[in-house]
Amino acid sequence: MSSRSKRVATGVATVLGAALLTVTSASSAQAAAYAGTWTTNDVKIRKGPSTGTAIVDRGYIGDAADVKCHVQGEGVYGNTTWYYVRNINSNAGVYGYTSDYYFNVASGKPPKC
Repeated sequence: MSSRSKRVATGVATVLGAALLTVTSASSAQAAAYAGTWTTNDVKIRKGPSTGTAIVDRGYIGDAADVKCHVQGEGVYGNTTWYYVRNINSNAGVYGYTSDYYFNVASGKPPKC
């Protein structure tokens, strides 16, 4: 193999390795999951971060939630943080917004939506 061919092969391998690292890093970031639970019963999970939007599901004490991210929305007793969640214990299987006032994230704070 000529010197030029070796340089081209090394360059291609470097680019492919960097691309693989980028894809792996993005997948790992997307895989980062947050969990949470409701602190009271019959909490409405809504289509948007406001009490004026449609109810898509409900959360109860003891129900586990998959938490994707958080946004700022309508204040609930002064708390404007809402989480985009899915109630794992529900058969609805839909994501919606729940107020931080009635919800506890197990560890850390999810990224902004």
